[in-house]
Amino acid sequence: MKWRVLALVGIVACGSGGDKSPDGGADAHADVHIEDDAAAMDSPGMCGPVDVTGFQPTTLVPPNAPHQNKCTSQQTSDYAQCQAAKNTSLCKQFADGQSGQACRQCIETQASDQRWGVIVFQGTTSGTINVEGCVDDALAQVPKEKENGGTGSCGDLLHSSYGCQEEACAACSGDDAQSCIDDAVSGGCKSYDQAVQSGTGPCSALLGDAAPAAASACFPDDTISDPTQRDVDWLTRIVGYMCGP
Repeated sequence: MKWRVLALVGIVACGSGGDKSPDGGADAHADVHIEDDAAAMDSPGMCGPVDVTGFQPTTLVPPNAPHQNKCTSQQTSDYAQCQAAKNTSLCKQFADGQSGQACRQCIETQASDQRWGVIVFQGTTSGTINVEGCVDDALAQVPKEKENGGTGSCGDLLHSSYGCQEEACAACSGDDAQSCIDDAVSGGCKSYDQAVQSGTGPCSALLGDAAPAAASACFPDDTISDPTQRDVDWLTRIVGYMCGP
């Protein structure tokens, strides 16, 4: 089974202003890219992958527990439409002092926070979906996270793999980014990808049909062909799991 995380562009913190520009830059981590037979290219593409010999993974910040009950089903749907479909008329309700403030505060967290929510921002215009934290919640592996003194969780492994991919392919976008990632996980980032794929490692539950149902909320549904609809569906499900009832 292949678990991929496709880009979700244009994530901008709702913040105190409530209105959002639809063209702020962000993505949702490039790719878990679980494939056994990918072959490395002889040379990097125009934008990468760059040499990641000196890459050092950062520590994954523990996630909030799931089912925070901060967002109603309608707010969950509206937030997904606001962010993924760029329906900006639905964004203002999440501003400070508005009805969706508590919901937004559950979803949107800063990288410097002690716990991470659904989206992790560096400032207000660069956010990533917290797939790693969602997975650890779904697999009940938060106590195993290194930050919590554990031996290492699936989320820790994903975080390292994503980090390597992002360092290798930061200069790429669109189809070039996907090609770069394919090369990176077959080359400089291979060891991190293999750790995710290990049939005896913390992520083994994701690799077969026995994955807990909650884990599906953490990933996009690749059977949905329309990119916008796929992103709306994904954001609705992961927000619902982490911040809904």
